Amino acid sequence: WTTLDFGTVEKSLAEKLTDDHISAVLLCIDSVHTIKTLRLANCINITGVGLAPLRGSRVMEHIDLSLVPDHTSPLLDPVPPISQEFVLPILNTIMGRGRLKVIEFPKAWRNH
Repeated sequence: WTTLDFGTVEKSLAEKLTDDHISAVLLCIDSVHTIKTLRLANCINITGVGLAPLRGSRVMEHIDLSLVPDHTSPLLDPVPPISQEFVLPILNTIMGRGRLKVIEFPKAWRNH
C-alpha cells in the first residue's frame, strides 16, 4: 500500500465511515510506514481523531482532508465535523519529519 483513496469507495459507504473505521484501516495497513498519499473523499462523518495512527509518519507526501472527490465543489452542507483540534496536532508530528509536500484542507478551514 502506498495510496489510500476513499474516493474509490462507494460514496454511500464512505459517508458512513467513522473515525474508528478510519483508524482501524490505517492500523491494519501499517500506514505510518507505508502510506504516501491519503485522500478522505466523502468521509464526511469523521472528526479526525481516527488519523492518529499516522502520527510521526516519515513517508506521507500528500494528505487530502478536503473530504470531496476531484472536480467537485468544496462546499459541504452541513459542514462536516472534521476538527482542527484533532487533526493539526497529528499533522504537526508529520511535518518536517519526512516528505510531506501537500496538505489539502477542508473548505470550512480555509475561510478562517
